[in-house]
Amino acid sequence: MAEKKKLILLPKQPKIKRTGPKPKSGKRDVMLPRKSIKTAPAPSLVLSPNEKKSQRALERLAKDRDALEEASQLENFPKMFLGMDAYGWQKKVLEALNEKECQVALKAANGSGKTSIVAASAILWHMVRFPESLVVTTAGVWRQVEGQLWPTLKKYVSGLGQGWRATSNELHYQNGSRAIGFSTNDAGKFEGWHRQGPTENLLMIVDEAKTVPDPIFTAIARCQPSRLLVMSSPGAAAGSFYESFTKQRKFWDCHTVTAFDCPHLEKGWIEEQIEMYGENSPLIRSMIYGEFVDDSGEGLILNLKSLEECLQNPPELQMGMRVAFIDFAAGGDECVFAYRNGNKVMEMVTWRERNTNTTIGKIINLIKKNNLSQDEVYADEGGMGLPLCDALMDAGYDIHRVNFGARPFDDRYANRSAEMWHTAARVIEKREILLPDDGMLHQQMVTRRSEVSRTGKLGVESKDKMKSRGLDSPDRADAVMGCISCGGGIGGSWERFNAITRPTMEELMRDAQESFEEDSLPNGMFVGY
Repeated sequence: MAEKKKLILLPKQPKIKRTGPKPKSGKRDVMLPRKSIKTAPAPSLVLSPNEKKSQRALERLAKDRDALEEASQLENFPKMFLGMDAYGWQKKVLEALNEKECQVALKAANGSGKTSIVAASAILWHMVRFPESLVVTTAGVWRQVEGQLWPTLKKYVSGLGQGWRATSNELHYQNGSRAIGFSTNDAGKFEGWHRQGPTENLLMIVDEAKTVPDPIFTAIARCQPSRLLVMSSPGAAAGSFYESFTKQRKFWDCHTVTAFDCPHLEKGWIEEQIEMYGENSPLIRSMIYGEFVDDSGEGLILNLKSLEECLQNPPELQMGMRVAFIDFAAGGDECVFAYRNGNKVMEMVTWRERNTNTTIGKIINLIKKNNLSQDEVYADEGGMGLPLCDALMDAGYDIHRVNFGARPFDDRYANRSAEMWHTAARVIEKREILLPDDGMLHQQMVTRRSEVSRTGKLGVESKDKMKSRGLDSPDRADAVMGCISCGGGIGGSWERFNAITRPTMEELMRDAQESFEEDSLPNGMFVGY
């Protein structure tokens, strides 16, 4: 048997035998292939194959730049990146979010797609568009974030390629941007977010905003987001979300969506809901028509939906009776001159002036400018109005005087102010008037409430009560409602009383006698004849 060879350990690893040229000292033991670079061909009318290839590359680059510009617009994101055709109203809402420093409010019918299309697209677009930026989303309840928004985001990013990382309430992208979702009733926990990234961008989205407490909206304002979207199906006519469509409307880009604006909601289902609950049911007004519901004891004289319909679908212009109404200011409020010709409020002029002589001069100039006679001018004679009406009379303008607290022509109303407001509101509801495009006027029209007296007469909320709710005096609305209600034509029911609204001495004595008899008798008793 042959003897086994023993393993001999060498003290040094032997050198590897190489073939080819010896490497130079100090260089890596790797030989890189050499390739000469050709110089660019001189430009000529006849392009070589390489020149044609370069030209095609430049053309593609130009097209890519156009595509890049198109993709940078948020309204194109659903189609280009998610493969979905957005509805017209969804594109309008997304388009409104393109601009920095915007505030967008959306009230929409249930199931409209505001979360799955509008909110999700805005979040993903913001993260891709602005590196290292931040998106903060919140809702009234946690299930809205965890059960609806975030599952939708996870579904979308799975088709957007690599670079995304998602958890139950966070989303990260490879460019350093991130989105966070949470729900809280503690305003203190909502503070501390700020604009981030080289472009200093912060998008905040409030979903189901009707259930979010007002202190949260205050905390959001302190964060100063570069873009803010609040959206919800409408609820009670109260709170910060409601005020974004009424009291604070001028600061917001507002959008309203009904179930009829959403083709995926079947018409049969909509009609079934209306038949089941009733056309005027608060549930239907909110769920189908996207309207706020006034759950207070005192309803609004004019609701927002009626005003919006009148503004969006106005009647044809019909010139006719000319009527002007003046609402005089007191305590620093606005003086307002509103002038109507036929079914159009032609002009609304506002000013603040403590000098009564200056005010009288301005009014006379407006009367002359519109070529009005004294019989075509009405004015509030309450408070500061009385001496101003007297001054106008001394100047040769014995105009019609209207005392808001005086006895109405129609005894269904508590006073003439109520008669004017309710009469004009019905005109607006029937879309019989062309109104001025003035945000403050619209706000004042839809914030005053109706009241019912102990005797069942229809009245209006006092200005003191409105002030206690944080609302200013509705001077613009008083003047416009007055010019709609007074005179002939639109809302001209007063004309059957010969239009002269100044009471005679006989009327004053009769009213005083009736008032005395009412006050002097116990409740439930009357004087017989």
